[in-house]
Amino acid sequence: MNQDLLKVSLRQRALYLPDVTPVSEATTRTLSLVAQLRQMGFTPDEPLLHALNGLSEPQQESVLGAINDVMGTNLNWASLVKGWLTPTGESRWDHFVTYVANIIRAADPEADIPGTTLSCGHFIPDGTFPLERYSGCPFCGTPFQLATGVNLGQGSRLKLLTLWGDADLDRLMASLLQSPVALDATQREQLSVLLRYRPLPADVVIAMKETRMLVVNMLVEQGRDDEAARFFDGPADVLRYLWFRHTGQVQLIEPRTFIKKAHANNRNMIVSADRADEAAMTAKNKLRLSYGRPWCRRVARWLNGLTMSLDRQLETMHPKREMWVRFIRALRLSEYARRPEYAQLRVLLDRFYRNDYDVWQGELDAHLLHGETDQALSMLQQRPGVFARRLFSVMLQLGAEPVIKAFQDISGQVAPRLLLTLGAQAQLWFSRSEKRVARPLGGNMKQVDAHPLLMHYSDEALSRMTAQVEGLYLEAMRRRFAALAVGAEGRRTIYIDPQLDFIPVSVGDRSATVQDASAALQGQRFPVSGNALRLFLQWGKDLPAQHLDMDLSCYLLTDAEADVCSYFNLAPEGALHSGDIQHIPDRVGTAEYIELQLPVLQQRGVRRVVFTCNAYTNGELQPGLVVGWMSAERPMTVSDETGVAYDPSTVDHMVRITEQNLSKGLIFGVLDVERREVTWLEMPFGGQTVLSISPQTVDTYLRRLAAKPTIGQVLRLKAEAQHLEPVDSPAGADEAYTLLWAQNPAAVSALLLT
Repeated sequence: MNQDLLKVSLRQRALYLPDVTPVSEATTRTLSLVAQLRQMGFTPDEPLLHALNGLSEPQQESVLGAINDVMGTNLNWASLVKGWLTPTGESRWDHFVTYVANIIRAADPEADIPGTTLSCGHFIPDGTFPLERYSGCPFCGTPFQLATGVNLGQGSRLKLLTLWGDADLDRLMASLLQSPVALDATQREQLSVLLRYRPLPADVVIAMKETRMLVVNMLVEQGRDDEAARFFDGPADVLRYLWFRHTGQVQLIEPRTFIKKAHANNRNMIVSADRADEAAMTAKNKLRLSYGRPWCRRVARWLNGLTMSLDRQLETMHPKREMWVRFIRALRLSEYARRPEYAQLRVLLDRFYRNDYDVWQGELDAHLLHGETDQALSMLQQRPGVFARRLFSVMLQLGAEPVIKAFQDISGQVAPRLLLTLGAQAQLWFSRSEKRVARPLGGNMKQVDAHPLLMHYSDEALSRMTAQVEGLYLEAMRRRFAALAVGAEGRRTIYIDPQLDFIPVSVGDRSATVQDASAALQGQRFPVSGNALRLFLQWGKDLPAQHLDMDLSCYLLTDAEADVCSYFNLAPEGALHSGDIQHIPDRVGTAEYIELQLPVLQQRGVRRVVFTCNAYTNGELQPGLVVGWMSAERPMTVSDETGVAYDPSTVDHMVRITEQNLSKGLIFGVLDVERREVTWLEMPFGGQTVLSISPQTVDTYLRRLAAKPTIGQVLRLKAEAQHLEPVDSPAGADEAYTLLWAQNPAAVSALLLT
């Protein structure tokens, strides 16, 4: 069985079992497999059950192995404290006394201090930490005891798995390739896997430049350079691919950003442990460019064969001029330009170095600066995408009426994803009192003050601007849906799952983490089962034993104050932490947990709980780190021997940090205590501890997510425009949109945003 393809299908709540002859009569072996799947929170539908019957024993073991690998059941989930739901009572005084005792013992090994020396070398004085409660060293966070199993079967909600074949994988790949929005990390990983094992569709049209990079990379690795060249529209695409090959980032993040992030992520509160300057120099050295002759010839051919006009090529090169100078030198393009067969490349480089070109953006900014309305709007109409992205600020600069009129004339040429973004953000953007959030490429989420020109407009004028933009969005989307073919004439019905009213349409909030067990969109809400919510963090898989300190924490926010549950505050009222592990064991990783007791939090007046993880050790969050939360109707077990509190059947949501992550910390969820639901989001932040985050920025980001239209709202707009009659059941509906359908974000985007 192909493990990679099995894992891809599992994210879609399916199992990929090609060329299997179904067998209707269940065998004992299959019933045992189904029982094990149920213990991990999965159950097969009838077609999948028949397919599982047709598998041999090794094939069934392979299926089970893939699911165990995804859910992490073969890793070490032991905590530092045994039975940690009962606090140990440790305090900062215990750490201080232990610190002093170790200094004294180092100076005088014969000092008469009663206590215990642990295998890590630390001496624990009597009367401090209750050592019988720990599975490792409470002072340095080194685990001594590992766990070989996890808890199973405590969850009451089973995830239904369906059967997938080759056609399903091909449909998934086609939806990813044709997605009208940028793929998130999960989708990119899925597409990379599918490109390795499935043929590329003939005459495929790829909408997003970032998606093209994955296809180009596959073709280049197969030596199909000429085929790869057809996915390059201009020099910017070539530069994007070269940078992707060099850094793993599909976005053009500037070198100085990598260096700045490395410097910030390696700062340390302990001066002797600070490695910021050293890390920045290492990052700078890694970004140095070096290419052999085959690569030089390959890029020279690509640039020489571009069909875009030279003026347009030069204009697209201008914003990244510094990067182009570095790549031109590293690739020896000036040398190749002197050869007769590279005549177009020669002219391109000659004009580039002589600055012999005009920049459209510069001309536009000049017109806007001088208030030349007609000229500026005429230029913006030439590029509808730029017009949409600058619509709000241009309305403030030139006045709403002429700008809206000019935009209406070209709104049919604007991508639906941009129209949706405009409609969603208008109310926040035209508010003088609201701050906005922005995330620079490779950076952390930041609050942005309201535009200064808003102060020159009255409340009534700003309200009219908001209404005008929202009206533009609604009218354009109605026209688009009405123009789409709806199939046969006559009465047609549509089913819209009520849960889709709580899932925002994914535009502009791409995720940098991978979801291995399911697919969800930022802003999606998860109900909490029972009276407790358990956060988990697992890191260190496949790494040798070393000091590697990742921290799981949460912010407890009331109307009057903020409290934290973290390694330095293990048991605030309503929350319990499993202990601070600072060293990882060999290859199997380690874990931390936080238990949130909802009735206690509610009685205390806690409104929200913000879930965070961060790297205390120098550097970024560890690639491969898994974080998420669990809930169950009944109290969840914690082992009194190892502290294991993980049960895959109770997992509501989990994500994995990828290799390309540049973040020091991550906010991955917010619990609304009163409503008992968790909103999944992804907000990177800087800093060594949970105290580095700003609750105000979190609130601003949540308002931004709440302002976005939901999938259900856009589907109802579609039903209205196409005169579809809503029904209460998917059975028999001409168009049925269920939660399972929404688990493929690319399919959602293809329907709503193409």
